[in-house]
Amino acid sequence: MRRARVLAAAACLLCAAQAAADWALGDADDPQSYQPVMSLSQDSIATIDDEYGTGEVRPRLEFRCSQGSASLGLRIDWQRFISSFDTEVSFAADGEEPLSVKLAVDRSNEVTSTRAAGDAASLAAYLAGRSELAVTVTPYAGVPVTIRYDLAGLDAGLEQLRDACGG
Repeated sequence: MRRARVLAAAACLLCAAQAAADWALGDADDPQSYQPVMSLSQDSIATIDDEYGTGEVRPRLEFRCSQGSASLGLRIDWQRFISSFDTEVSFAADGEEPLSVKLAVDRSNEVTSTRAAGDAASLAAYLAGRSELAVTVTPYAGVPVTIRYDLAGLDAGLEQLRDACGG
């Protein structure tokens, strides 16, 4: 009986690890511009504490583009308070020197995103061929928070996203 529970737990962990590596291609309306966008997204590998320390959330990393545009945008829905001001976010892939980007914060104070297409393009180039990403942000008046993403399949996913947007 104990062995069966251990095997079931191991299978669940394997399924969770596989699911974390999946990038989802989809379409939605952008809540800021109300324009349709295509997106490539993934939830973080593990959860982080919410701003109150009473629950756990799984932030979502998302690359976006608009129909007919080759320009990429990047968005992170932290699902917890980050700041009410633009904030510096650090992206470190495979232990390499991190790339820091100042990201805008939306009205919910939980979502950060690139303002300039060049920032998302630089991030996409930095992440090309990498296997794991650590994203670190320091919420306003808080301690640094780091989330991790499995980058397996990102390069192919970004190519599909660009094709879907016509870029």
